[in-house]
Amino acid sequence: MVARQAEGHWETTQETAWALIALTDYMVMTGELKGDYSYAVYLNGEPLGEGTVTSQNVDEQQQLVAEIAKLVGQESNRLLIERLPPAGDQTGEGRLYYAAYLRYYLPVEDVTALSRGVIVARQYTIPDKCDDATKCSPVSSADIGDVIQVKLTVIAPNDLYYLVVEDPLPAGCEALDLSLKTTSVVGQPPEMERKEGDEWYAWGWWWFSHTELRDEKAVLFATYLPRGVYEYTYLIRASIPGEFLTMPSLAYEMYFPEVWGRSDGTKFVVE
Repeated sequence: MVARQAEGHWETTQETAWALIALTDYMVMTGELKGDYSYAVYLNGEPLGEGTVTSQNVDEQQQLVAEIAKLVGQESNRLLIERLPPAGDQTGEGRLYYAAYLRYYLPVEDVTALSRGVIVARQYTIPDKCDDATKCSPVSSADIGDVIQVKLTVIAPNDLYYLVVEDPLPAGCEALDLSLKTTSVVGQPPEMERKEGDEWYAWGWWWFSHTELRDEKAVLFATYLPRGVYEYTYLIRASIPGEFLTMPSLAYEMYFPEVWGRSDGTKFVVE
């Protein structure tokens, strides 16, 4: 399933045929379409929900939500998903699939960098206000009209596949897409540079196969990224005054989102 293309098929017609044969055989073996069982869900010993699966509703899903206030702080919380013994004429056939997500929100300035297989860091500088553009000090504020250089540093301890890097912009700034004819040419276009890595990889910097400068963020895509240290720089312009809380930069493997990393959250001021 990871190798399937975005259009819903595999690389060749033969691979598509074999994959579909394998998946349908798997469904027959597991008896998924003959689901006939009941289940119950408990959170910290309290009932959260229950349901019955039949061949008529096997393709439907049930969503259960618990407020984070109901969780136990500073202790382990126990989520129990239990298949109940067959009742009446139930056969107990079929497989129970589930996914559990924890979603919470913090003040962005309290969000610190975190690595779960990828390391990401972000830095803002204003080259026009530096005596030496190669030794600019990081800034957290700018004046309206300033052109700010954003530097993203991505460290891949291991080879990564289908990597996405998203860098939200401070709300008072806009990206300078120098590929557009309507954008005044200021400074230099976005650049990707490889700082460290195995020597035999050193013959190319085109690992990030696609980049986008959107209204609210910059996005990089890499089908395959060898282990190493990478720097991506691009320009933004301060355009609206105010104090803006900026979400962290985020890097993750598209098909294995448990491999991810983020930078610090920041506050950026435009005066």
